[in-house]
Amino acid sequence: MKKTSFTATLLLAILSLTTSLILSACGGPLGPLGGGKLSGEEATLPNGDWSFAQGIEVVQLETQPADPQSINIWIGVLDDQLYLPTSLILGEEDPAERGWVQQVTANPSIRLRVNGVVYPAQAQRVSDAALIAQVKSFMLQKYEEEATPQSDKAWIYRIDPRP
Repeated sequence: MKKTSFTATLLLAILSLTTSLILSACGGPLGPLGGGKLSGEEATLPNGDWSFAQGIEVVQLETQPADPQSINIWIGVLDDQLYLPTSLILGEEDPAERGWVQQVTANPSIRLRVNGVVYPAQAQRVSDAALIAQVKSFMLQKYEEEATPQSDKAWIYRIDPRP
């Protein structure tokens, strides 16, 4: 019995170590698994114009500059402005319960990796109801999704260049 328990513990430790090494080596999230600090060339966003990201499906969002955490996330670009939804189809229905949202609420300084280039930015929660509805509608159409309880309750963040 003790040998089986030791073997299982050893295998779990090896798996955990391997997973940690893989995630730290990839310089960001790996599929649905979150990651740490984003790797890539860092650039300044020219004139706050995100039009180059119009057709991109997924980018990587890094929060918590002191202890970087990163995730893959959908985006929407309207009028050259980039928006992030808290969630449109999966996860917590209450946006405030999402880890990255809590982190952005505490510190809106983020980094966004788009096509391998990392942009320092600020996340600003959108409060205008008409704009929220427009962004949600655009994004549901872009990703060919139906409205869900998550999309109904989703918050929208506008991403601005960091001052």
